[in-house]
Amino acid sequence: MPSVEDVRADRPTEVGVARVLLIIAVVLWVPVLGYLYSSATGAAAIAMFFVVFGSFGAVKGRKAGRLMVTIALAVCYLFLLPYCWLGFRDSYLNGPGYAVMDIVAVAASAFALSLLYHPNSNRYVHLVTAARQAG
Repeated sequence: MPSVEDVRADRPTEVGVARVLLIIAVVLWVPVLGYLYSSATGAAAIAMFFVVFGSFGAVKGRKAGRLMVTIALAVCYLFLLPYCWLGFRDSYLNGPGYAVMDIVAVAASAFALSLLYHPNSNRYVHLVTAARQAG
């Protein structure tokens, strides 16, 4: 049975790419969130923190990291997904620009989420879990 370090040394590229895409999505979402919810950004900001934090756990092969990213992205989508189309109707000068940033962030995060549940990623998480339980 390989050790956890051996399994992590052979991690698939999907989880690393997913982490980068999730960080890019959060960076794109920060100005949109600041514009939309200038006074009450608490829940969405915490969700974005958990997206980034969970992505690092997912790269380590943790099931909890993938689950954290999934739930936190659902919260982010709840706050930010409607602006993908509402931003084009916004009277604010940069509204359409923010809408495009939101669309790119949603697409990147959705693709990253699909990479986290790719068969190679599933196998990696299973192998890390088995190696951790074996000791």
